[in-house]
Amino acid sequence: MKNIAILTPTRARPGRLDTFIQSVYQTATNPERVFCYNYIDNDDPRQKAYEDYTDKQPNNSTNIIGEPQSVSVSWNVLAKSAIDDLDSSIDDEYAGETILIMGNDDLIYRTRGWDTNVEEESKKFPDDIYCMWMEDLINGEKHCAFPIVSKKWYTTLGYFTPGVFNFGYNDTWVFDVAKKVGRTHFIPNTVNEHMHFTTGKSGMDDTYNRNRTQERGNLYEKDKVIFEDTESKRQADADKLLDVIKNYK
Repeated sequence: MKNIAILTPTRARPGRLDTFIQSVYQTATNPERVFCYNYIDNDDPRQKAYEDYTDKQPNNSTNIIGEPQSVSVSWNVLAKSAIDDLDSSIDDEYAGETILIMGNDDLIYRTRGWDTNVEEESKKFPDDIYCMWMEDLINGEKHCAFPIVSKKWYTTLGYFTPGVFNFGYNDTWVFDVAKKVGRTHFIPNTVNEHMHFTTGKSGMDDTYNRNRTQERGNLYEKDKVIFEDTESKRQADADKLLDVIKNYK
């Protein structure tokens, strides 16, 4: 099967990240082909606890510690690390065909064989240009909350997430580009449950509060303005993907 890299910025949630990672590997058909990359801020107050959990996680899980920054940037750091690692360390027919998945430390993978399902669905796009997503039990088909894209998508655009946002709208950006090229694909039979506090499945914590403080302002509103002002950039990126689709043989 293809290699799958799950990219997850996290903060002050070592236990929840561990629960997420364990769910990923416990439900995968081919866990040896699944690689978790996690970004941890170097000022995280619970950095030591992340290290303690690392020992009981599979060797395929890698923590990258760096400067505090927007998740819009951190997802790109993780994507580059994953592509560089997997292209150089695995010498087989799938070395260049990595699937990239947006992760989150408040997700739990529920469906056994989710990795097989994702790979099979990706085969519906022989030119390797797609934006897929699983059932998160909040958004369903209407919104791609945790995008799944190919290495070719990533290398064509030069990013996994746009890197311009304070916090939100990263998934919305990827989804909008995908809609412009007609390559959105929902996978309804595969669940990655989003345990978000707004659903009552988890409580409000410091990590949720960090991006909703009065001091920093309403980051979602700020990111909405950025999103609305960058329509031309998304169209230009969509045109790049359309060229790949058009020239595929």
